[in-house]
Amino acid sequence: MTLGNVVADRLERLAVGGFDVFKISKEAFAIYQEPGLSLTRDLDMALLSLIAMEEGPEFEMTEKEFQDLLSKIRQM
Repeated sequence: MTLGNVVADRLERLAVGGFDVFKISKEAFAIYQEPGLSLTRDLDMALLSLIAMEEGPEFEMTEKEFQDLLSKIRQM
């Protein structure tokens, strides 16, 4: 399983009970800081965009945008 799939699976599990920007942002931050992960530039940027959602409504994604990003992450 690729790192992109592992990351997307972890993030997707959080949205099962309902789309919660703060939970997703916190998990993205936890993944970002996880030692030993070799993040690609694209995966790094994707996680940073999810982390930023906590900074205010102008940075929040819709559930559809989040699902689209997960699809892209799976290909990284």
